[in-house]
Amino acid sequence: MQAPRETITAGEAAEIIGLSEWTIYDLARRHVIPHIRVGRRVLFRRSSLLAWLEQQEAASIRHEPDQTGEIRRLGVNIKSPAAAGH
Repeated sequence: MQAPRETITAGEAAEIIGLSEWTIYDLARRHVIPHIRVGRRVLFRRSSLLAWLEQQEAASIRHEPDQTGEIRRLGVNIKSPAAAGH
């Protein structure tokens, strides 16, 4: 039995991620997704691709602390009508 290849093609990367092959090429062209260029070929390391997926997933669930109920001062001075008459 042969060990699986460490590098995969754009088509195989597309199957793993669930996107079209053209979208994979576009993400690589824009340096969004980790890839390797060998001549004109664009390859992806399976382990890097899976790690990238995990990073994307983790970033999607981060959230800011709940600020419900807080009143923030905007730094705008508004004079009351009584103070304006002085």
